[in-house]
Amino acid sequence: MGGPLVTIRCVRCGRLLVAPIPPGAEPAWFACPHCAQPLPVVAPRDPPPLFSWEVYPHLYPPARPPKVPGPAVGRLLVALLVTAALVLVGLAGGLGWAGASSLGPGAFTVEGVVLLSTSGGTSVAAANTTINLTSETGEVRTIVAASDGGFAFPGVPSGGVVLNFTHPAYGPTVVQLFASAVYSSAGVGHILVVTLLPGSVGNVSYQSYTPFGDLDGFLTSLGSAAVLLAFGAVVATVGAVAAHRGRRLPYAVAGAGAAIAGSLAPGLLGVETAFPVVTWFAGLAITTGAVALGLATVRLASLGTPPDDS
Repeated sequence: MGGPLVTIRCVRCGRLLVAPIPPGAEPAWFACPHCAQPLPVVAPRDPPPLFSWEVYPHLYPPARPPKVPGPAVGRLLVALLVTAALVLVGLAGGLGWAGASSLGPGAFTVEGVVLLSTSGGTSVAAANTTINLTSETGEVRTIVAASDGGFAFPGVPSGGVVLNFTHPAYGPTVVQLFASAVYSSAGVGHILVVTLLPGSVGNVSYQSYTPFGDLDGFLTSLGSAAVLLAFGAVVATVGAVAAHRGRRLPYAVAGAGAAIAGSLAPGLLGVETAFPVVTWFAGLAITTGAVALGLATVRLASLGTPPDDS
C-alpha cells in the first residue's frame, strides 16, 4: 500500500485493519480483508469529529430548517394572556368584595358537642365541662356543657373566636375558630365536635379550624391576595398588547410569568382554605399562563431580538 495509512475497526467482525487514507475530504470505501465488509475510510482531522454525520455526511439527509411559528401562534398567545388577565381580575374583584362584606355587623352562634375519651377507646358525653369563649372584641363568656355534652354561644360578633374546654382529670383543649358573613369555620353554622383526652392541667391541646386568628388577619390576607392578583393581571395585559403588536416579546414572557405567580398568591396566603372555589379559577389562570409562557418563549427564541419601535 502506498501513501499514509490509518487503522480502523470493522463494524461487522470487530477486527482491526489498515487502509490507505483517501487524498480528498470525501470518504473512500475499503473492503475488510477478514469478512469483506465495505468500510468508509476518511482522512483524520483535528479536532476529530464527534458525530457520525460529520464523518459520513453523504449518508444522512440534510436537516430541515426550524419552522418559525406563524401568525396563528401569535393570536393564540394573545388569547391566552387575555384569558389569564380576565381570570385574575375576576379573582381580585371577588376577594375585594368578600373583604368588604366581612366588615358588616353580624352576630353568630357557636355551637357543638364536647366528648370525653375513655381508656376503652370509646367516647362519652362530657357533661358539666366548663367552656370559656373569648370573642374578637375581648368579651369572655363561660357556660357549662349539658348532660349530652352540647353547648351553644349565641350572639358572637365577627372575627376570631377562642374556646377553652376544661374538665376534671382531663387536659384542657383550646380551639381557634372564625366567624364572618362570608366565611366561617367549624362551630359556626354547623356542629363542632371536641374530644378531651385524659391528662393534667398542664397537658393543653391546641386545635385550629381556620388559618385566620382575627378579622384583621383575614382582611390582610384577602387584600394582599387581591393586590397580587391585580398586579399579575396588569402585567399579563401588557404582555398581551406586546404579543398583539409582535414587538417586545419579552413583555409577553413576563406577562405569562406574572399570571402564574399571581395565581399562587391565594394559596400561599390561606385564602383558598376559606374559599375553595378560588382554587379552580387560580388553576385555570396557572394553566393558561403556563401555556402562554411556553409559546412566548418559543416565539421569542425563533424570532430573535425584535426591532425597537424607534
